[in-house]
Amino acid sequence: MRVGTIRGGIPRFVAPDDNYAESFGYQWKRWHSIRSDVRNPGHNLRKVILERTHFGDFDLSGKTILECGMGGGDDTEVLLTLPFGEIHAFDLSTSVERAAHFLADKRLRIFQGSIYEIPYADQSFDIVYCHRVLQHTPDPAEALRRICAKVRPGGLLFAHSYKRSPAHMAEWRYKYRWLTKRLPWRAVVAYVDVAGPWLHRLNQLLYRYGWTRELAYRLIPFYRLPECGEGGGTSETAIIELEKQITFDALTPWHDHPMRSEEFREVIESAGFDILHFFDPMVSPLFATARRRAATPASASGDK
Repeated sequence: MRVGTIRGGIPRFVAPDDNYAESFGYQWKRWHSIRSDVRNPGHNLRKVILERTHFGDFDLSGKTILECGMGGGDDTEVLLTLPFGEIHAFDLSTSVERAAHFLADKRLRIFQGSIYEIPYADQSFDIVYCHRVLQHTPDPAEALRRICAKVRPGGLLFAHSYKRSPAHMAEWRYKYRWLTKRLPWRAVVAYVDVAGPWLHRLNQLLYRYGWTRELAYRLIPFYRLPECGEGGGTSETAIIELEKQITFDALTPWHDHPMRSEEFREVIESAGFDILHFFDPMVSPLFATARRRAATPASASGDK
């Protein structure tokens, strides 16, 4: 493993000014508890993660896992409830500082680093996990290849990406991002704080009917949280805060590059994985759990 600079007790492998994802550092410090199952009971993130990954189908006891793009550590908090032996987690942004503040577990190693320059040797981990990250990298396919390389033969990969589908690309975010990603983050926070409660109620009305639902989905610049699923078991106040956070998340990142399902699958399979579970809806997102094929004696010795 490369040696990083220690700042604030966290190994850093990126320069402070070399960070295209710092809006997430700002975001996860601003909304530090809204996605946490512990600090926002009823959020149901654990249920979402287990349903998506199918981790319950596998023996995780003592396994090592690398979490690529931990954000503020909400997924990490869930992973710590599972019987992993070691959890190594990183993010490009300073959101790792928020994660380190709230998470304390002797199995956890947090560092700040780039998904393109992960400071571990290839094939170092039993499991690699990357949730809600790839689309926010400059080249999602290359980022996916980099994380695939870190999985040992016989190990597991869980990867997620927004899907480049006509329906997803028609969403309101892609009409306004050209402007909002260039605005000061505080301006976008002011927008969601002031307009959020009003737009939440407007969406409640518009999403009752088919044609007005389509209009809101395409034009109203505020996320509507579905009534069931992640976040749905909390209070209305918490739901509005979560909608604010997701709206900020949609409008401010410099990169938002959904992947086509064919490319997503091809990258994983060409890296030597068999896909065990693949979710490919009409709209978005894509995610898959895959197992890396065990090395044959010939490939292990380098014979061709």
